[in-house]
This record gives sequence, structure tokens and C-alpha cells, in this order.
Amino acid sequence: MARGRPRKVDTKDALQSVMIAFWQNGYSGTSMNDLAEASGMAKPGLYAAFGDKEAIFEKALLHYFETYGGPVFSRLQEARKHFVDDFRDFLGAIADLTLDANTPSGCFLVNAIVDCTYGAERHQEVVNGLRESRYAAIKERLIKAAAAGQTPADADIERAATFLDGQFSAIAMLGRSGISEPDLKTFIETGLRALPVSDPDGFFEQRVLNVPILRQ
Repeated sequence: MARGRPRKVDTKDALQSVMIAFWQNGYSGTSMNDLAEASGMAKPGLYAAFGDKEAIFEKALLHYFETYGGPVFSRLQEARKHFVDDFRDFLGAIADLTLDANTPSGCFLVNAIVDCTYGAERHQEVVNGLRESRYAAIKERLIKAAAAGQTPADADIERAATFLDGQFSAIAMLGRSGISEPDLKTFIETGLRALPVSDPDGFFEQRVLNVPILRQ
């Protein structure tokens, strides 16, 4: 009996699958056999579609940022709300992702940084470039807030941007450690209250939130 043709796998689906494999196990913990199994493609097909393991990892990093980061950063840059509310949504989206049972825990980029599993020097350059893009987007939103008078005139935008960028990474690490959703939301809200807000007492008093301010 003649053998059937190999099942054709969509390259977009395959890239999503290999990204999840790297996200779950890191670069060094993921073999080409693992990638072939995850994607449903034979190794020759993987090489033909994406290149070697280092090239696949780089494409997976970029795919992660575009898939999960793109929509979140786009909403942040729309600046439709007060900047604190925009950052609450921004950090909340990161928390939702890191706690999503359908994806590996933590953030793929943060995991790669912490585990130091880059695979190649250029991967570290890619990760650093994506981190700089993240920081730039955060800073740009703060600049818009300053222009709208939502921050004090003497607010240190660089310091606030560095703080929020650190909150992003901290949320990913806390999610990876198994923190509960209420505690992660508390962490976010506590951090937001450290931002340079014009009339902070009045601003936060006007917002009734469904998250505890102290750990329960």
C-alpha cells in the first residue's frame, strides 16, 4: 500500500508552536527534535522554512514580541485614558498573559534574560533591542502625559520609565514563580501609586478599585 504524502503544516502555525517550545524550555533545553515534534514538521522542513536552530530562536523571539507585545503597546500609545489608567491596563495585560494557563509561565523575553539561554550572541542583541523598544514605548507614553499636564512639571520621566520597565519584568518573574492573581494585581496597583501624578491624592480617591491595596 502506497504511503500518503506528509501532512503540510502552515509555517505560521509552526512558528507559533516552536515559539511555545522555546518559551517553555529555553534555548538550551530545546532540541531540533523537540522543535520538529512541536511543529509537526520534519527537521528538513524546519531548516528549509526557518533555518538552523539559532535562526529559528531569533524568529521565535520576534514572533513573540509581535504577537503578544504589539497589541498591548499599540493600545498604550493610543493614550485614550489618563496615563495611570493606561499603564494599569498595560501592566494588567502582562499579568493576564503571564498567568494564562494556555501559555508557559512568565514572559519569553524575560525568561531568556534570566536563564541566559540566548544560544548566540546575536540573540542577546535581539533581546536587548526589544527591551529598548519596550522602554521607548513606555517613555513616549509618559512624555504624552507630561504634555497633557497629568504629571508635575518637575517629574523625572526617565526615572518613571525605568521604574515601569522594571515593573514589567517583575510581573513576568512573579507570574513565573506562581503568584496568585489577587497578589499580582495588588503588586501592580501599589506600583502605580508611586508614579508622578498631578494631585495624586485626589486622583486615586476618585478611583474605586476591585483590588486590595494590601496583601491578603
